[in-house]
Amino acid sequence: MTGVLGDVDPGASVSIERVPDDDVRARLLRLGLLDGPVECRHRLRKGPVVLRRNGTELALGADLADAIEVTPAEER
Repeated sequence: MTGVLGDVDPGASVSIERVPDDDVRARLLRLGLLDGPVECRHRLRKGPVVLRRNGTELALGADLADAIEVTPAEER
């Protein structure tokens, strides 16, 4: 089941499947967030989503999070 990052509940692990912006995709790749499952740490209503993977945390704005396609980590 594919969804968007902006709809992921805190504590859930997802795999990032598609990032619409090539520059953002390159940045996420360099930070290691595309190499495996990421955990949604926090999600503020109409606000940023905080992701974590291997000790790295990154906040993404709501508009960007709504454009990133994800699948639950166990489905990959």
